[in-house]
Amino acid sequence: MAFTESKRTGEILFVEDTVSSLERLGLGVLISAVLALLMAIPLGFVPFVRAGLSPFVAAFSMVPPMAILPILFIVFGMGEMAKVALIVIGVTPLIIRDLQQRIMEIPTEQLIKAQTLGGSSWTITLRVVLPQIFPRLLDAVRLTLGTAWIFLISAEAISATEGLGYRIFLVRRYLSMDVILPYVVWITLLAFLFDYLLKHFNYRVFKWYDAGKER
Repeated sequence: MAFTESKRTGEILFVEDTVSSLERLGLGVLISAVLALLMAIPLGFVPFVRAGLSPFVAAFSMVPPMAILPILFIVFGMGEMAKVALIVIGVTPLIIRDLQQRIMEIPTEQLIKAQTLGGSSWTITLRVVLPQIFPRLLDAVRLTLGTAWIFLISAEAISATEGLGYRIFLVRRYLSMDVILPYVVWITLLAFLFDYLLKHFNYRVFKWYDAGKER
């Protein structure tokens, strides 16, 4: 079944499902990473911002994304936007809190030295803070990929016309284990591949970050 052509699009079902799911996952994780980076820097670097917004971020991270999925469908409709929004809402707070903690762990001596040398807040952010948290951002994305997959599969199971999660829940009523099990194995292989690639990309580009760690 997975390698038959779709009557709707004429494409191979397995390929179509994989491409659709990866597009949603990639867009959702990319938006989450960008938003987390933009929000974590002021939260971790500026005490005034941290005091005002950090409690709200912590509270928002406690909201179960699946509980607000019906709201997303009402606001964004049943299309792609709701599925991507679910990933963003579920993953972004986790990455923000991780990056914020990493920024707060930057030695104060580094910031003082940068200020002594005439560095402005913008310069310190670009030259001191950002280089140290960017590898941590990739690590945080890698560690939250499993969560992103859960939200993706859940959204596709509820409202989709193609996708790995959609196909699994479509054939479950027929107990088609010959389709379900290969799809589950394929999702697992994709998740492992992305984890492996991100981990080794981080090691190759930022060797100082993984110094002393076991690969």
